Amino acid sequence: MIIDASFGKAGCCQYPTYPYQSQPTPAQPFPPTPMPPVPVPPAEPDTLNVQLATAQTGLANGAAIPMTGGLRQSGNGLSYDAASRSVVVSESGVYAFNWQVLVQSDGAAADAAIALQSLDGQTVLGMSGAPQVPETGGTLISGSAVAFLPAGTAWALVNVSGAAINIPVAGTAPNVFAAAMTVTEVE
Repeated sequence: MIIDASFGKAGCCQYPTYPYQSQPTPAQPFPPTPMPPVPVPPAEPDTLNVQLATAQTGLANGAAIPMTGGLRQSGNGLSYDAASRSVVVSESGVYAFNWQVLVQSDGAAADAAIALQSLDGQTVLGMSGAPQVPETGGTLISGSAVAFLPAGTAWALVNVSGAAINIPVAGTAPNVFAAAMTVTEVE
């Protein structure tokens, strides 16, 4: 290495090395721009679908409909309790209920009504019905309800006709539908 003291330059092998000159730093905004948040994928809404597994003969007034067949579930905010015949909400939120029940009267033609209500019967979210339900064939009753529900509550479809009703099994001629209920969390 050769140092040329007269010019303040250093070099090697007779090639001069020039002093380092810094490049200007681009101006940064103040305060600094924050990084965008990391996107979080949206959560799938909880859903539950239950169906009636067996025919119900003489389902008493005030009795819950046992929706124990064909259980399909997505998420963990909803479950079905077969012992109490109810949908249990384990996460607070807004839920949409849709139900269909094929009913026959349990004697002379009579009115039929189905209520979606709390297990203690104190809160009714929805009600559907049909006048003059026949003893044979049947009438399809459908209903829906949307409500904010707190965690830990349970909801059942209940016969509130004032008399017993029959629900034929799915696939029984001439009926091909018995009962089903779908519950979906609304985002």
